[in-house]
Amino acid sequence: MTDKKNEAVESTEEHSCRGTFSMNARKKLRLIFTITCRDIMQIRRSGLPVLLTVSALLLSLIGIPFFIYANAGAGFGGALHLNGASWTVMGIDGLIAGGDANRAFLSSLTLLHLVYAYSMVITMILVPVAFSIAYGQEIKKGTVRTLTCYPVGVFEITIAKLTYAAIVGFIFSMPVFLLPVLGLEKPVGDLFTIFVTTYVISLVIVAVGAFVANSITFATKKMYIQPTLLANLLVVFSFFTTSTVLSFLSYLLSYASPFFQAVGQLTPLSLYHQGRLLLSSVLGGPEFPIWVVFLAPMALLFLGTWLSLRLWPDIYERE
Repeated sequence: MTDKKNEAVESTEEHSCRGTFSMNARKKLRLIFTITCRDIMQIRRSGLPVLLTVSALLLSLIGIPFFIYANAGAGFGGALHLNGASWTVMGIDGLIAGGDANRAFLSSLTLLHLVYAYSMVITMILVPVAFSIAYGQEIKKGTVRTLTCYPVGVFEITIAKLTYAAIVGFIFSMPVFLLPVLGLEKPVGDLFTIFVTTYVISLVIVAVGAFVANSITFATKKMYIQPTLLANLLVVFSFFTTSTVLSFLSYLLSYASPFFQAVGQLTPLSLYHQGRLLLSSVLGGPEFPIWVVFLAPMALLFLGTWLSLRLWPDIYERE
C-alpha cells in the first residue's frame, strides 16, 4: 500500500529553495555577500555606471555654481553670504524679507535648509536608481535560479540588492555632495553628518518600499506592485511632503497655495522632514523631530522582513 504524499512535502521537494528557513545566519550572510559581489562584478552590463556618472555630473553642475554664486554674496533677491553663517539662523546673513509675502519664505531659510536640500536631492536620485536597476534585472531576466548560491530566497535577494545600492550609491553620491559644500568653511564633521543623515534616510525609505511590496506580494500571491516602483513612490512622497519643498512650491505657484497647504498636513509623516528637524537639534537649532514617526518605518521593515522570509524566487517566474 502506497502512502499518499503530503502536498506540502511535494512542494518542499519541488522548490528546494524552501530550505532557506533552516539556514543559519552565517549561510544567509554568505548568500547575500555572493549576490552582492556578483552584481558589483557585473555592474558594467547594466549600464549603471554611465547612468550614475551622468546623474552625478548634472547634480554637480547644479550644486557647484549655486554655492559659488551664493558665496560671492548674491542670490534670491538679497545678499546671501554663506561663509561663516550659522547652520540654524534664519536669513543667512542678510537675506531679509522686504515686505513681500513671497520673500518671507526666503528669509526663513537657514544654511541647513540649503545644504540639507542639496544632499537630499543627491541621495534620493542616486540610491533609488542603483536599487531599481539591480532589482529590476532579477525580475526581467529571471536569473535567480541560475545563481551559484542557489537555493536563495526573496529575503536574501532584497537584502543583497539594498546592500549593492548602498555601496554604489555612497560611492557616487559622496563626492557629488562634498565638492560644492566644502567651500562653505564649515566643519567637515557637520557636513558629513548632514550627508549621512540624508543618505541613511533615503536608504531606509527604499528598504521600506521594497519590503512592503514583498509583503503585498505575499498577501496577494502575485507581484502586483514591484519593490522598485513602491520604493521610488515613497521617496517621491517623502520629498514632496517636506515643509521646505511645499513652501518653495507655494512661493513659485502662489495660486496653488491652498493645495500645498492641504498637502502640508502630511508633512509630519515625511522622513526627510523629520531628518532635517533631527539635524537642527543636533546642530544647535530650536527644532526637534517627532520621534514616534521613526517607529513606523521600523515596524514596516520588521513586518516586511518576516513576510519576505516566507516568499520564494518562483514569484519572479510568474512575472
